[in-house]
This record gives sequence, C-alpha cells and structure tokens, in this order.
Amino acid sequence: MVVVTYVREGVVIYKAHMEEPIIFDANEFGQTHAEKDTTQYAFNTSESEEAHVFQCGFDLKECADSCEDGSPKPKGVKKLFTHVERQGILRLIASADGRESSLAIQHDIQIYSSFMHDGNHITHELKPGRSAWLHVVKGKVLHHDLHLRTGDGAGFTEERSVSFTAKCSTEILIFDLCESKTEIKDSSKGKLQAVETR
Repeated sequence: MVVVTYVREGVVIYKAHMEEPIIFDANEFGQTHAEKDTTQYAFNTSESEEAHVFQCGFDLKECADSCEDGSPKPKGVKKLFTHVERQGILRLIASADGRESSLAIQHDIQIYSSFMHDGNHITHELKPGRSAWLHVVKGKVLHHDLHLRTGDGAGFTEERSVSFTAKCSTEILIFDLCESKTEIKDSSKGKLQAVETR
C-alpha cells in the first residue's frame, strides 16, 4: 500500500515497517510504502498540543496499469507545498509520475490541495471513467445545493466535473481517482495512531 500523509497542524513522526522514521512538519505532504500484515505508527511529538493529520492509502493491487512498468516501490519522501502555491488554485500534490513536482505515488490517482477565499469558485474537470472525492479540510463550500463544512466529504461518479464555491476562508483536498477503493483518515486528537494493513 502507498500511504499519503498530510500534516496540517503539529509535528508528527511516522514509522513504517522496514523504513526509517520520517518527521512531518506542519503543511508537509509525504508518501510511504506499507507492507502487507504490518503495523505503521504515527506519533504526535507534542505532549500538550494536538496534531491535525490526514492519511489515505492506495492498494498496490488496485490501478495495476500504473504499477506494472517495473518501477520500484515508492520510498518514504516528503514535500512542502506552501500556502502561496495552493492559494486560489488546485495545486497538484501527488500523481502517478510526479509531474509538476508532485509526489510520485505510481498510481493512476491525482491529489490536489487548495486554499480559497470567500466567494472563490473552482471547477475540476473529470475524464470519462473517473471519479472524485472532495474533502473540506477547514471552512465551508457550496456544491449546487449541497453545503459542505469542516470535516465533510462528497464523492462524485459519472460526472464531467467537480464544481464548488467557498463560503468563507476554506481549505480543500480533491482526489481524482480511477476505479479503486480509497480510505481517508482524518486524525486530530490522537497522541499515537497505529494503522494495520492487510
């Protein structure tokens, strides 16, 4: 499994099986590789302050076309995408080939991040056969008559695009997906988190 981590607030130490620990600072995105039947750990480095962390995992058996070219399995790596880079646009954070300086996760999946001002409108086009997941990290957006607030998410299938408007200062993530199963975890309180992959 390829695991993508986003630390929005705090400092987290992530330890995957057979890999060196990685320290993620606030606003950093990173990827690690989780072996089957192993346990991964994420530690909040602070004893008094919470860390706000997002994690999503992509099974290497899914979207096989992007993983069968003989490329090595992704190794632990992290990148910082600044607020300015993500302001008012969909900044590519992760992709199959690492284009536009994104994380190269070797999957037919794109992850985007954006900070939006009140009234900003964004449209993300979807190619035929693809779906999307919109997650509101913080703030509020309007999609047609659907109001999404902090922590809310919405899935889109058989749509030509994902279109939404910020109703206040807002941060969002968009996952442009092939036909795979994706799990997104949002952890804001735990001092220690263990994720077991099967």
